[in-house]
Amino acid sequence: MAKRKKEVKLKKNQWGFYRYEPLPSPEELQEYYEKKYYQEGCGSYEVSYSEEEITYFKLKAALIYREIMKLSGDVVSRTVLDVGCGEGWIMDKLFRAGASVSGLDFSSFALEKHHPHLIPFFEQGNIYNLLKERSCREICSDIIVCANVLEHVIDPVELLTAIKKLMHQRSLLILIVPNDFSALHRHLIKTKKIPKEFWLCYPDHLSYFNKENMESFLSDEGFTVRSVVADNPVDLNLLNDNSNYIKDKKRGKNTHLFRVRTDNFLASIDEGKLLSIYEILGSMGVGRDLHYYCQINR
Repeated sequence: MAKRKKEVKLKKNQWGFYRYEPLPSPEELQEYYEKKYYQEGCGSYEVSYSEEEITYFKLKAALIYREIMKLSGDVVSRTVLDVGCGEGWIMDKLFRAGASVSGLDFSSFALEKHHPHLIPFFEQGNIYNLLKERSCREICSDIIVCANVLEHVIDPVELLTAIKKLMHQRSLLILIVPNDFSALHRHLIKTKKIPKEFWLCYPDHLSYFNKENMESFLSDEGFTVRSVVADNPVDLNLLNDNSNYIKDKKRGKNTHLFRVRTDNFLASIDEGKLLSIYEILGSMGVGRDLHYYCQINR
């Protein structure tokens, strides 16, 4: 008998972000990420990248480094923990800048492929267990990166609580999550530029955040948001019928390359000013991902 597909639905919680119910089990998720996610090019990950895409990923990491420098100063000899380090682009940038880095993830596959020199600084396993072990050993970090992880986990509160135990008063937490059910997304649905909520993807993403609900959530969890920075607002292309990659899936790859080439070109003129543009867009809640730079409430 064929296994019956799990029926799931979205429910809005007290902070205003949507979550799927029922949730997958921890065992189901761990197996998914260990054996499928990176290896099969799921989510935003591909099996291989072009040179211009690699330049783009390095640029995104460089912009994060610039924002860290603005908020907390030099990273030389600072301790960095990358929770869910994935392919390792941010971890590598901070390592090359002189930081003492550590990375955690369910799988080493992506890191081994793109940044094998970072494997000595990597721990593989259940992220919650690894964070708990560091907490028991009272290992705090000056900078903690959690990029595109929070939307994947079963319990975002549990993850933030575990991370907070590894922070001191001056620690900087960089949370990066997709900007879903945003003002732009709502406008696209209202004006019928898109026929459906394309950002929904179970079991990859279990929670859906935007600027309004994320700031409320972080405040209740004891964090002060010092800065919100966007990345490329690629979804603005959906306002143009000639680049609407939801109505015409064949336009998706070229739209992605337009984003890559636009950022690479603008950065070639002035990387710092490109960051300023994304700081402004972040303050407006416009961007495919939003980066939240946080500290513990004093």
